[in-house]
Amino acid sequence: MHLYGLNPELRATVESFIQNKWPTVTIDETNENARAQERSVRDARLVIANSRTPAAELGTNSSETILVNGELPEQVLFLVNAKLGRLTNSNLGAADQQSSITSPLSRREFLFRMLRRTPPPIDAPVVLADACEARFGCRKCVDMCPAPGALEVQANALVVSAERCVRCGLCAGVCPVAAIQVPEMTEDAYRGLLKAIDDWPAPKKTLVITCNESSVPKQPWMDVEEVHEIGVIGVRQLAMAASTSISATIIYCPDGLCVAKDHVKRAADLLTSLNKTSPPSVFYLEGRDGTFEIERIHHSARKRVGAYELDVNPRKAYVNAIQNLSVDGARAVGLWFTDLQVAESCTLCNACVDKCPHKALAIEEGSLLFDTGECTGCGYCEQICPEHSITLLENEGTLSIAQKSVYRDEMVKCSKCNTPFASAKMVRKVSGLLQSDAMMTICPSCREKGMYDELFRKTTSSGST
Repeated sequence: MHLYGLNPELRATVESFIQNKWPTVTIDETNENARAQERSVRDARLVIANSRTPAAELGTNSSETILVNGELPEQVLFLVNAKLGRLTNSNLGAADQQSSITSPLSRREFLFRMLRRTPPPIDAPVVLADACEARFGCRKCVDMCPAPGALEVQANALVVSAERCVRCGLCAGVCPVAAIQVPEMTEDAYRGLLKAIDDWPAPKKTLVITCNESSVPKQPWMDVEEVHEIGVIGVRQLAMAASTSISATIIYCPDGLCVAKDHVKRAADLLTSLNKTSPPSVFYLEGRDGTFEIERIHHSARKRVGAYELDVNPRKAYVNAIQNLSVDGARAVGLWFTDLQVAESCTLCNACVDKCPHKALAIEEGSLLFDTGECTGCGYCEQICPEHSITLLENEGTLSIAQKSVYRDEMVKCSKCNTPFASAKMVRKVSGLLQSDAMMTICPSCREKGMYDELFRKTTSSGST
């Protein structure tokens, strides 16, 4: 962190706050260290300066800059806390790498410069292989990607083409498990940002995420965060923000050129439709008139009470957020919840239960149970079902997040111990293959015990002779 031109009282306040709240953050005001840090593009750097500080002193590699212009100390600390919440959790690399001006311009870079937009950062989306569900058959990001060939599934793994990727962020915005992330706004960085704002006591708090921070008029108790394109914020990320005490979360594209803007707008509309009895807390805005709307929303915002849960996995955080936001009768369409249909060919063989990576399926007393809150819709159960009995569909009806029975069959009881051990369909199928009903009237445990008893009887008999 670097402090420039602050009055002694404010500087002391900021230093004391950093030491107490962010002890791992170092404060350095020397130009020599600032220049050394510019050479390390992976270092997150926050600059706090008086608005009259010459631009040359601020450096060219600031991850974030806060220009102070008469704000109250607590309002400055609000911004410092929010920025550090994001920067200290940005663990996939810096977002401020720029394309070399000496390298040949691609057609896309040329277009962005002609439209006066900042060229895209070098960093392409990062795939977390251990979390990615492409190995189970998930293709949500691939199907949504607007750039042909930018995302592909090869050998059950997701592969990113840095050359074809347009850095719209949509892949990160639609991934239900945060397995693909954009370095400038990782999952941890976003959660850190939300938690920092959520924890801060203030009369109201507005978060603006935009592709051009300079276009947003600064207001007290408003934090503005810049991303290359707003597609990185999808329905999951917006739902998490709406579950905090943040008064208003605004996604703003001033020139309307963001590739994924329609997806973001739809996400904001969907979340607003979940609870029409309360004022909305998430908004999508674009165009020049959006700045006036930002001010109006911010000035009319009121303090909210949040129910944000940070220390859970991405899917659970999303499900909890939707449960907190929705009212009875809310529609599920577009919210990435899945319906599971089971055909009569199901034999309750347990394959889907054993293989489901999220334990969304279970068999109890002859019923196949499906938990809509745990299912991410990866499609693995559909893929491995030996009877081809499972079909996954997007839930387009009333939102219901619960465990429910999706199939039931009569259970056959063991003729020896009377324990239910297989479905009637499974018994009939196996009996037909074996052309015998005798073995299928006994459960596996009794069958195994009988085999050992018989083996022991024969061994004893041969030994006595």
